[in-house]
Amino acid sequence: MTFTKGLTAFLLSLLFALVLVGCGGEGASTDEGEASAPEAETEEPAGGDETEQGAGELPKDGLIALSHKSLDYYAFVAMQEAAKQKTEEYGWQFESAVADFDSARQMNQFVNFISKKPLAIISDPNDSEGLITAIDQARDAGIPVGVFDTPTTGGDVAFTIAFDNYKAGEMAAQEIIDRLVEKYGEAKGVVLNAYGAMSSSAWRARKEGFDAVMAEHPNINYLAMPAEGDMRLTQDAALNAIAQHGFLDAVHAPSDTPAMGLYEALKQTGHLKKVGEEGHVIFVTIDAEPIALQRVEEGYYDATINQDCVAYGEIVLEMLAEYTLQGKEVPVGTTYENDKYYWKSAEIIEGEAGPHMVIDPYVIDATNVDDPTHWGNVAWNEYGIRY
Repeated sequence: MTFTKGLTAFLLSLLFALVLVGCGGEGASTDEGEASAPEAETEEPAGGDETEQGAGELPKDGLIALSHKSLDYYAFVAMQEAAKQKTEEYGWQFESAVADFDSARQMNQFVNFISKKPLAIISDPNDSEGLITAIDQARDAGIPVGVFDTPTTGGDVAFTIAFDNYKAGEMAAQEIIDRLVEKYGEAKGVVLNAYGAMSSSAWRARKEGFDAVMAEHPNINYLAMPAEGDMRLTQDAALNAIAQHGFLDAVHAPSDTPAMGLYEALKQTGHLKKVGEEGHVIFVTIDAEPIALQRVEEGYYDATINQDCVAYGEIVLEMLAEYTLQGKEVPVGTTYENDKYYWKSAEIIEGEAGPHMVIDPYVIDATNVDDPTHWGNVAWNEYGIRY
């Protein structure tokens, strides 16, 4: 993975920006679902005109509409780009709208998209419950809906692909525990978790998983400090913890953008040391953005837990194309397999809203960070997405 000098400048400037949740970047988008690509020519919703397409045939043209929660974090940009590129592989048009974490705006985007009669609408919901009405309205109009990243708690969703956030929190904590045992011969020390906003179901689950592992080790001085997923608040949490305790044995943030605040706090206080150096603070994050892979390569991070943000956009389109848009049932109870992904396989189960695939998290550390199939390497090297 090759990083440009511009990344350093980005990190310095980004520390002064308030970030609520998500990833920054590029991609065609509109505020309220206004057209950014030509409207599909078909006069009927996908699947509603079998005489034209034929039962079991994949539509040769049409529109895929994405209602995205945000483009404020790198990972969200990668999700959108993966969906866009997969859409174009099928020869379809792609249009996106960004809700900026506004649930009412996302509802309006769905209504606007329904009027355009796309082949399908895909979405990363801002509100797992609030979007159900809009999803069902789309289905009533004959338009299937695919969901990625944030599952809904109901509704008629053609396919959902998501991540085990609780397990990711557990794995991050266990990576820290293992290194504390290596350092001290037992699980002890001062561990900071600058956790994200509890209004986010993903960050809440990550904290719960992390907490559960820490609770098994009473000799650890566990500092769970709220930081809302904001870099400056995360940096402040680390500075306060260091001021209070004099040192930290390990630090954790639930996503890579707020984790930059931990990095700067350690650097500011002279505690930023590489793995193996005297005084190194164990550093583990979740998401595995390119910046985290770089920090692992450099030796400042011990590990990051991977959430495959590229697979989200690709697979939700693949499943819609291979099954839903051809009038076939998604095969619940089977195993999806694909060697292009590091994780190789995932089970398709029946979820709250329909067929559901959960991609397991996995650990990236110095032993495997260069693998080209990690989503962070794909987004950086193949997609060319920059901060």
